[in-house]
Amino acid sequence: VFRPVTTDGGSMMAHKARQLLSISAVTLTAFVPMARAQDAGQQAAVNELPPVVIEGATLEAPAKAKAKPAAIAQPDPEPAQPASATAAAPVTAEPGVGLAIDGGTGASIATGEAGDRIGGVAAEKIGSAVTVVSGDQLRAQEVRNAGDALRSLPGVSVNRTNGATGLTQVRIRGAEANHTLVLIDGVEANDTTNGEFDFSDLSTDNIEQIEVIRGPQSGLYGSGAIGGVVNIVTKSGRGPLTFAGRVEGGSFETSDITARASAGTDRGWGSVSYHERDTDGFNVAPFGVENDSGNLKTFAMRLGAKVADDISFDFNLRNIRKSGDRDGFGGDPGTLATALDDPSLFTSNIWLAGINVRWDMFDGALSHVVRASSNRTDRADIDKSFPAFPFKSSNESETTKFGYLATLRLDTPMFVSARHTFSGLIEKADEDFTPTSDFEDGLTRGRQQIATVGEYRGEYFDRLFVTGTVRHDNNSTFEDFTTWRTNASLALREFGLRPHASAGTGVKLPTQFEQFGFFPGFFIPNPNLKPEESFGWDAGVETTLMSGGLIIDVTYFRADLENEIRGVGFPTTPINLLGKSERDGVEVAAQARLSPNLVLGLSYTHLDATDADNRQEVRRAPHSGRADVTYTFANGLGRFNVAAVYNGEMDDLAFRLPFFSQERVKLDDYWLVSAAASYRVAPGVELYGRVENLLDQDYQEVFGFETAGVAAYGGIRLTYEEPSTRDWVKYK
Repeated sequence: VFRPVTTDGGSMMAHKARQLLSISAVTLTAFVPMARAQDAGQQAAVNELPPVVIEGATLEAPAKAKAKPAAIAQPDPEPAQPASATAAAPVTAEPGVGLAIDGGTGASIATGEAGDRIGGVAAEKIGSAVTVVSGDQLRAQEVRNAGDALRSLPGVSVNRTNGATGLTQVRIRGAEANHTLVLIDGVEANDTTNGEFDFSDLSTDNIEQIEVIRGPQSGLYGSGAIGGVVNIVTKSGRGPLTFAGRVEGGSFETSDITARASAGTDRGWGSVSYHERDTDGFNVAPFGVENDSGNLKTFAMRLGAKVADDISFDFNLRNIRKSGDRDGFGGDPGTLATALDDPSLFTSNIWLAGINVRWDMFDGALSHVVRASSNRTDRADIDKSFPAFPFKSSNESETTKFGYLATLRLDTPMFVSARHTFSGLIEKADEDFTPTSDFEDGLTRGRQQIATVGEYRGEYFDRLFVTGTVRHDNNSTFEDFTTWRTNASLALREFGLRPHASAGTGVKLPTQFEQFGFFPGFFIPNPNLKPEESFGWDAGVETTLMSGGLIIDVTYFRADLENEIRGVGFPTTPINLLGKSERDGVEVAAQARLSPNLVLGLSYTHLDATDADNRQEVRRAPHSGRADVTYTFANGLGRFNVAAVYNGEMDDLAFRLPFFSQERVKLDDYWLVSAAASYRVAPGVELYGRVENLLDQDYQEVFGFETAGVAAYGGIRLTYEEPSTRDWVKYK
């Protein structure tokens, strides 16, 4: 386990991380026999954690669903596996509706609270490191923004530069924010302008599951998936005819309302929802008295139908509109620049749409999917630092994709007990970027890509699971590139162990703003940038104890990045750095059902992320962690949740006035503790409340920008189900 520490060409912190992984794996392996000896007396007291299904970690079309009515449900042809340790919370099921396994494919269908199903692959069969946050956990925490739900999960860093509507960045394993690819119901949601997804745009309402798939995923998804992928699955609407709404109020003159209608069986389903959050906000600037308000409106719709026994379609549409106050940036000569009160504003308008048409043949052995998607984002910033001369900076971007995916499933029981899945995708993407700022040329820049992707997924003896993906992208404006991804998982159920590993490459094309954008006095583009490239791998072991009631996962990861794009000078110009930026660390996750009513989740990440000059990357804490406790009481009528998030000390960049010379500063560590409770006082009527930043921590996530103190919110949730449609949850 131990080797002499060397510093030649490596990192002492990386060596310590490898030691920690080795020690943890050995300790867990030694502990297994003792824990299993105690299992017999604990089985009655501890419930097994429920299964988790991953949708976004493979290329293949989800297996054809063969759900059964609850009254005549048959035993699964293979035992359902417990949740992965990296699942932030269990995926709960409506009473009487459990896990359905499609015999012959090994794909699982998890059932949510309203009869929704998440199709994909059981977590046990995925070698990649994946964390799942279920819709049930989002409701227990009563969080309103997905970024807050992801804080300090294994390998995840979150930073916000303003209030509730301020830019919220999610970084995975030390990569940049625009190295995190975000999918919402299969539609790529990253802004084509800057390559990022602003998580303040994403309301948690109507979300069924969030999957954080860590490590380079460009072999699967192409440009942008260097750090990992955040795959978001929303409610389809299957289940009884339901009308739901919520009204909330609280600190900073905040109001929050939602309305949703949904209904459907496997023959036809749909949902439509609206969410609006409005807040007067707080003062983001360290000095002054001006509160920074914000408004977020989200409209979402999903429709689907089975037009024949083997032909179906699914359509989704989402519109996100946001506006808010933005402070200026400056200060007195000789000081470090901070946010300053001024009347500047920002707006954004996002349209996401996707459609899939599916045709299954040979009882689901062969699936064809034709799909199309569109992402249009318009953002504007009105700088009123000098009210007599306001300046508008705005950009329009759009990405459209068309693709055809085929998946073939085969069993080979006579030669070797195995299941084989072959998937192939051809996809065409068009990206357009139009800078419409004052003094801009208003010309549209475009680029095109044609991708061909092949994937093999094998299941051997219901024990060894392997996946390999290769992708080739033909680019109109850059050299073509080929990326790949592979992972493996080995289920040693007799010992409660599951070793897993993955490796792959990643590519991120320069954003069109980096090449052609403009912001007078602050930013100068560089049309000669080269794509960023990365290679990464991870390996770990998952241990299951207490008859599936406790799952612990320890994973070591390492990645390097070449041609890293970094802004230099003032005005800032992006360039490709020479040398390699390196990231490595250890992720530890644990989940335990301590009693039928009490679930505990824990996570810790050690991260060593350095740039080509061996300096710590900014806004990425070397140490972070999280603990979540959820307790249900009164026969399930009530629920109480406490979440504690730790973010360690980290570096950031500051600018010395008057010449904006760049300096490094330290941001203090902090704890964020929140508590939420809910109680169903009558059928369809639930009262709830939550307190954020319970310890009233005074901290900064980005230098020069203040954060909110302790805040409290409360509301009422109303739900009505039409009684005559309640058996629709059985998919009749």
